[in-house]
This record gives sequence, structure tokens and C-alpha cells, in this order.
Amino acid sequence: MNGFTLKWFGGLVSSLVKYNSQLKIAKELKRTKDWKESKAFVDEQIYSWINPLIEKAQVEFIVEGKENIPLDEPIIYTPNHAGLFDIPAVIVSAPAVPIFMAKKEIASIPIVKDWMWVMDCVFVDRKNKSKARSSLHDAIEMVKKGRSIVVFPEGTRSKNGELGKFKGGAMKIAMETGAKIVPVYLEGTRECFEETGNITSGTVKVKFLEPIVTQGLTKEEFFEMPDKLRRIIQAEKDKAI
Repeated sequence: MNGFTLKWFGGLVSSLVKYNSQLKIAKELKRTKDWKESKAFVDEQIYSWINPLIEKAQVEFIVEGKENIPLDEPIIYTPNHAGLFDIPAVIVSAPAVPIFMAKKEIASIPIVKDWMWVMDCVFVDRKNKSKARSSLHDAIEMVKKGRSIVVFPEGTRSKNGELGKFKGGAMKIAMETGAKIVPVYLEGTRECFEETGNITSGTVKVKFLEPIVTQGLTKEEFFEMPDKLRRIIQAEKDKAI
């Protein structure tokens, strides 16, 4: 890693420590209040923390298709996953901070895991089917309560920039809740870090595609949905070539 990257990650760590008092307030709100009452405070802290980090990285987000996002109802966002900046891209571009389904390894990162807990994010143990099913149930319950959620259908970041196989977790949530799916095409996040191993300034395109209505779909249609979503996002990727 070059000096700029080390400095940026150092700033990331120090900023997390700086927000310790706000984290304590957020934890207390989560314990004592309904999520609708605590969300405004938590979202404010997330924006306040993440925007300066994006600015320091000199990464610019260009957002398209926000008119495709249904308002006043829970949404299942399904972005492709190629880089470190995918999560910030969705957070700052969506109408409100969504929750995330995240791999359980993140739960081992001090402070980060606490902020994800107050956000109501769901950790998934992909190596344990029983625990994975339990996490999926938790995600379904969150959406039933009105939470919008981000599920990366590939499950992990692409190692070469190409789309991986899309899994069915998001479709299971949609089948059980009737929530609409909004595919999200992200372009440029890999170039901002993964391609070189250093934080690199650049432009990231965030495009919210047309929502998919899931109420009334048959089991067969839900079964086919992962491949359909992959085709939709691949078509957007092909346009950029």
C-alpha cells in the first residue's frame, strides 16, 4: 500500500474511534426505542462519518435512476459487488440508509460490528447452512417491519471485475415479504481500490434500475429470478464497454 492509502485507512480507524460517544447513544436508542425512532439519529451519524472519507478518497458518485426507487415501502436492493466502495455507494445514493446482509467475518471487526448492529444489519455465516437460514429469517423479519435491505447476490466481491453467479437469498426475502427488488448497477468501485491495492481517485456510477414487482410471482419465477437479475445487470455492464 502506498502512503496515501495507509493514511486513508488510518483516518478510517481514527474516525471510528472519534464517533464512540455517538455510538453509545445509538446503542441506547436501539435498546430502548423502536427502530423508526432511532433510525434518524443513526443515519445522521452514518452520513456524517462516511461522507468525509469518500471526499478524502477523492471518489465521486454519479447517481442515475433514483426515480425508479419506490418510496414509503421496504425495498430489496441487489447490486453487483466489485469493490470496497460498493457499500458507501449505496448508502449515500439511496433515499435513506438501508440495512445490509454482510458476511459474518465483518462481525469480528471492533466498532464496525457495533455500528452495523445499531443499523440492524444481518450477519451471514455462509459456511453454516443452519446459521445462514437463521440469518435469512432475520432479514425477512426486518423487511416485514419496513426496513429496506441491501443483498449482494454474488455473495462476495468479484476477484476479476466480472459478474459472479447470483444466489437466491434476495429472492427468498422477496418471496416471503412481497417487497419489490431494485437491481443496482455499480461501475468503477473496483478501480478505486481492488484493481491496484491502493485507494485511487475516480468516478463511480450508481444506477438504480427499474423495480421488479414480486407479489404474485410463482415459485418457478422466483427460482428463475437470480439468473434474470444477473442478465439485467450484465446488460448494463455491457453498455459501458
